Amino acid sequence: MDLSIFKISKYTFDGKKSYENVSILVYRHWITIALSMIGLLLALFLPLALYYIAKSFFANYYNIESIFWFCYLIYMLLWWFALFYNLTMYFLDTWIVSDHRIIDSKQHGFFKRKVSELNLAKIQDISVEIKGLIPTFLDYGNLEIQTAGTEPKFVFEQIPHPSRVKDIIMREHNKYVEAHKGDIEVHELSKPI
Repeated sequence: MDLSIFKISKYTFDGKKSYENVSILVYRHWITIALSMIGLLLALFLPLALYYIAKSFFANYYNIESIFWFCYLIYMLLWWFALFYNLTMYFLDTWIVSDHRIIDSKQHGFFKRKVSELNLAKIQDISVEIKGLIPTFLDYGNLEIQTAGTEPKFVFEQIPHPSRVKDIIMREHNKYVEAHKGDIEVHELSKPI
């Protein structure tokens, strides 16, 4: 019986090589999910507030209360869907920086996931963008990695402490380039055939 699932931690991921070490696992900043939750909380009570305000106008109509509660239950079904959608997008959009590569795992809806990876040797430029008063105060923003060749840019969106993450990536990039002259994987060469 395989119990390897119990050994999984935040530093373990599908496709991780035995010689690979995770430097940092990055999620979006907590404020992004907090703002979504505040919006959903307001959306939860808004129909009830409107109902009690409008109740006096529709008091003479037969069975209007039953119709409202039926519509509100359908609304609640959609509200729960939005809640789980926001939580899923927050927790499954991740960026992993290891000592060999960067993995960008993006969730697009409940059943669509895109995983991209970038070898550390292909990094040409990293820029940090923090826009606005609140992002500056809470120190979150975007980190963009320009790669060699035709590969698209890697963008870490709304991450906490993007300058620190940039420093970690640059440190790992420099160590990788120093240890892997000519971008040859030394760990793969030393494996017995």
